[in-house]
Amino acid sequence: MRHVIVGTAGHVDHGKTTLIRALTGVNTDRLAEEQARGMTIDLGFASLELPGEIQAGIVDVPGHEKFVKNMLAGTGGVDVALLVVAADEGPMPQTREHLDILTVLGVACGVVALTKCDRADPELQEIAALETRSALKNTPLAEIEIIPVSAETGVGLDDLKRALAEAARSAPLRRSSDPVRLPVDRVFSLPGVGTVITGTLVSGTLRAGDPVSLEPQGLSSKARTLQTHTVKVDTVEPGMRVAVNLPGIEVEAIERGCVLCAPGSLAPTSLLDVRLALLPSAPRPLVHRDRVRVHLGTGEVLARLVLLERDEARPGDIDIPAQLLLESPAAPARGERLVLRTYSPQRAIGGGVVLDPSPTKRHKRGDGAALELFQARAEGTGDGEVYAALAGRNVDFSPAELEKLVGKPAPDVIVALESLVSQHRAFVLTDGRYFSDVSAQRLKETARRVLETYHRQNPYKKAMPRDGLRAPLSKAASVKDFSALTTWLIAQSVCVAEEPGGLRLPEWEISVPPGWQKALGEIEAVFQAAGYQPPGPRDFIYPKDIVIPAIFTILTESGTLVKLTDELFLHKETYAKALESVRKLARSPDGISVGSLRDATGSSRKIVLPLLEHLDGIHFTRRIDDNKRVLAAGS
Repeated sequence: MRHVIVGTAGHVDHGKTTLIRALTGVNTDRLAEEQARGMTIDLGFASLELPGEIQAGIVDVPGHEKFVKNMLAGTGGVDVALLVVAADEGPMPQTREHLDILTVLGVACGVVALTKCDRADPELQEIAALETRSALKNTPLAEIEIIPVSAETGVGLDDLKRALAEAARSAPLRRSSDPVRLPVDRVFSLPGVGTVITGTLVSGTLRAGDPVSLEPQGLSSKARTLQTHTVKVDTVEPGMRVAVNLPGIEVEAIERGCVLCAPGSLAPTSLLDVRLALLPSAPRPLVHRDRVRVHLGTGEVLARLVLLERDEARPGDIDIPAQLLLESPAAPARGERLVLRTYSPQRAIGGGVVLDPSPTKRHKRGDGAALELFQARAEGTGDGEVYAALAGRNVDFSPAELEKLVGKPAPDVIVALESLVSQHRAFVLTDGRYFSDVSAQRLKETARRVLETYHRQNPYKKAMPRDGLRAPLSKAASVKDFSALTTWLIAQSVCVAEEPGGLRLPEWEISVPPGWQKALGEIEAVFQAAGYQPPGPRDFIYPKDIVIPAIFTILTESGTLVKLTDELFLHKETYAKALESVRKLARSPDGISVGSLRDATGSSRKIVLPLLEHLDGIHFTRRIDDNKRVLAAGS
């Protein structure tokens, strides 16, 4: 059996609730105030079996302009619109506003019930039908059937059921394989049961006992029991009205507008990337930074509108890239439709689609890269959507993360990634994670700028320690594996590896002033002859234009001298002999100690102790007690 949601729409007192009672036997005015006033105030619900094994859940909405907010809470999950127009009055202001709302929500299947035909002669009925057809013009519902009915006499009810069934069969199928998403429209507590929420399951398959989350509150529970129209069930599918018993959560913690979902599938956000359209009937243009009312699912949240490529949007404008700065968190899904209303006076002005439910930053107006991403998301092509996800967040992703982010099957994501890599619009690291060309360019520019600065500030050092790039690169783009990132930068010829653990620009070379060559040779000769009795840097005196610390840096970077401390250096040949002595001691009964190495080298404790501490530091040796060392693994 197919399940659909039929949502009523229409002006107050045109007979929506009376018609539903005639079709289903259910009075959807459940509140005492509604029954006393004879006017629908809040949402009402009923079930109707239609021809062709179609089960319709009916959401009856209020028609008065004061309760449009409640009406909007019931339209988010609608598959088929039941637009109710009284034959003795024809379309009225709320008929048109409700039709506007259905238009921006993309509801394209429906039926018009021309009610109260027992009160209107054939000529009046014909006028009402013509006016209704005119109101439907230029909307997705322009060609829907108009059925004259009377809830009092029963005339036309069977025809209405037939037309609803035909509209239901043409409605797009909802995906049961998508994550569970159920916007909450009611919450209450029952004695002996606890907290219960109701809503329309708009996607996914929910089973009794499944773990669930409530967002944006971040609450966790499980679907202990499920009901649909008072009947207990084990499983519910998209298009069904559902009541869910949630243990461990107080009624006060939940409100209309939150979303029951699969754990981890939605997240709270205060920033949305959207593509908007304004109704031709919108009362005025929207301008940059306007305060608006945003209706998502069953909830309403206030927001600031940020227009990204224009100062204002005029009635009838479409494809408007924008960001919404929400004043309180929401938890929308990618691709979810929304309705915009003016802040005051409250009037539906347009709507749109959520392109990115959790952008990481605010876009600047006129940002060309951001506008390109909006276009890619809007086009919805495989390459474009995956690229938009990569470039929009400036981080690296695994294919599994991208699959979840763009809502496409894994094989499609892999094909898109391979295509993007071949176009050099995406890059892959050795750990199998991907990032965009936007991130790649930012990483390359940052690495080069940092290395250039280092070389300029350290003209006599061969390379910068790799960790010097870690923090700057993390600000340029968030990449989880720093080692994989530096490997990629080397492969891209941005930098060159220098052992041990250094990086330099490919063109970088230490430039020694011509007048320093003699001093370099003299100092090297002194250290070569001194062996284990080396002088210190302060023992050398040269003219002021020869900078002794820089001379020692050059000799160290070239490998001529080995630095043990700021004041102690060994010639490379002496150092090599010391390493060989340490290896021999490691095989001897005495082992490696300060005393044994002093004796083996004919040196002094002043030299040997810093030497061993240096070897510990580079993991050539490993200390095992106060005066014993062994060779480290691989030495």
